[in-house]
Amino acid sequence: MKPLLAILIAALLLTVSASAQTHDFTQWVKKKTVDGKEIIVLRVPETEFGSNILGLIGEAENDLDRLTYLYKGSYAPFGGSNVYDDIERYCVRIEKEDPTYPVHYYRDEMKAFKALREEMDQKALAKKKAAEDKAFFEQLKSNYAWISGDTLNVRTKPDTKAPTIGKLLRLSYIKAYQVENNEDWVEVNFGEHSGYVLRDYVAIDWEELAPSHEDSARLVTGQQYHFIPTAAYTAQLKKAAAEEEREEARAMRAAESAPRRKYYRGPRGGCYFIDSKGNKQYVDHSYCN
Repeated sequence: MKPLLAILIAALLLTVSASAQTHDFTQWVKKKTVDGKEIIVLRVPETEFGSNILGLIGEAENDLDRLTYLYKGSYAPFGGSNVYDDIERYCVRIEKEDPTYPVHYYRDEMKAFKALREEMDQKALAKKKAAEDKAFFEQLKSNYAWISGDTLNVRTKPDTKAPTIGKLLRLSYIKAYQVENNEDWVEVNFGEHSGYVLRDYVAIDWEELAPSHEDSARLVTGQQYHFIPTAAYTAQLKKAAAEEEREEARAMRAAESAPRRKYYRGPRGGCYFIDSKGNKQYVDHSYCN
């Protein structure tokens, strides 16, 4: 009976001892506001803890205090170190020494600052994109015209009876030029193509186009022009491309079959060749190397 009683008393004393070492961390939990966002932080007096985690808590909380300055961009870590990684290493070491210590407060604080930074970066990107879009449209307004109709025939001449080379779709932005002595037509250039379209379906002025939000998004992300060529025009382009390839091939063959020019180095170091008239033509010294 006595041995059992002794064991029970010892267990009770251990429980009481453990309870005496338990801390009420809520007394050290505070709130702070950064850019309108409330963040829960834990800052404890190190003297309340044993020496095994005394320095770790101080180092972790010192780095946590720097997160505000890091977020604002007024603090640069020494040697380019990652403050978040440093704090996490302290958390791991504290957990190892004292599993009851609530390091989750430290991790939640880091998470909150990362979210703030991500939000700030997204706002900066949005602001940059808005500025780029504005510059893009300003350039567009000053250098281009737009197709305002759903589809518009592009003709080989400023005449409704002239053959068409295809259709331009709405919001295609093009170079447009006035046709002399014919106010009903404009000459348009887009990519490698050119032709004539009716003036009534071309918006020269931005306000005349009056683009919707969806239109603006398409103008920025879409193609410069939306063109559907006719079968005949496509065949014409292919024929012209094939002829150009043949001409290039003929030129290459002629160059390869031509006699190679012989270069000479003169007594003073000059480099020259003899032209078809028997005269010396001096060239760069590298030709005689």
